[in-house]
Amino acid sequence: MAAVLTIEESSYFRMSDRVTESLLSAFRQLMRPLVRILLRHGISYGEYADTAKTVFVEVARKDFLIPGKKQTQSRVAIITGLTRKDVGRINDLLNNNETPSTANLNRVGRVLAGWHQDPIFTGPYGLPLELDFDQGDENFTDLVRKYSGDMPARAMLEELKRVNAVKILPGEKIRALTRSYIPTQVDTAHIQFMGVAIRDLAETLDLNLNSEIEGGNFERRVWTPTGISPRDVPQFDLLVREKGQEFLESLDNWLTSKETESEDIPESAKVKVGVGVYLFSDEFRSFRED
Repeated sequence: MAAVLTIEESSYFRMSDRVTESLLSAFRQLMRPLVRILLRHGISYGEYADTAKTVFVEVARKDFLIPGKKQTQSRVAIITGLTRKDVGRINDLLNNNETPSTANLNRVGRVLAGWHQDPIFTGPYGLPLELDFDQGDENFTDLVRKYSGDMPARAMLEELKRVNAVKILPGEKIRALTRSYIPTQVDTAHIQFMGVAIRDLAETLDLNLNSEIEGGNFERRVWTPTGISPRDVPQFDLLVREKGQEFLESLDNWLTSKETESEDIPESAKVKVGVGVYLFSDEFRSFRED
């Protein structure tokens, strides 16, 4: 969204003290679990601060342009409150380095989805076939080629084995064990998943808070204002897992059919959409332990 940058023209700089206080309070709540994750993994405030500066510059130079004008270093410094020296240094880094990609995560997810949904790779009851690596009419290599682009089939197989998504059977047949790609919690891929999930939710909240855009995206929650007994939480956890998985799979089936219908549309014209489901609780311990 384009926005003017001068104090006289921009409503962003005329926020009331009440709005400013509310925003900062909301961000404190948002940052608590994120800071907990950083500290748990040995990330210092200085490292976080450098990253935050980079994001401020990145967003300012991309999302707060004046229509018809080139974003300048001085304008970015005004918006962010950073020094021109900091902005220049960060601009150099951004211009010379690509941001981390989640392409591999998307490829693995597409392969598993295709394996469970594509009639070529499913049996008469809709179950994923057990595939040879590169032999026969329907094989794992063809599956990977169709759904992962340029990721080598052997590398894909090793990744699926590593996260226990497949099993190698006698005779070297490959069996799918799960429809979802969920890396281990200490995995860098899991950390990237976390970033994408939080970003997508925050993007929806940002859209819905923008008074200049009508409508917004669907965003609802259900929770217990007064709380429930701890002994009931495991049952709720299982209910969310069961119903949530059913709900997401029904949406996934619908999206897959629409992706097939959109194969002839240029990639640049397509819109990526999705839905996230998560359980939250004010307890930190695992409710799945005996």
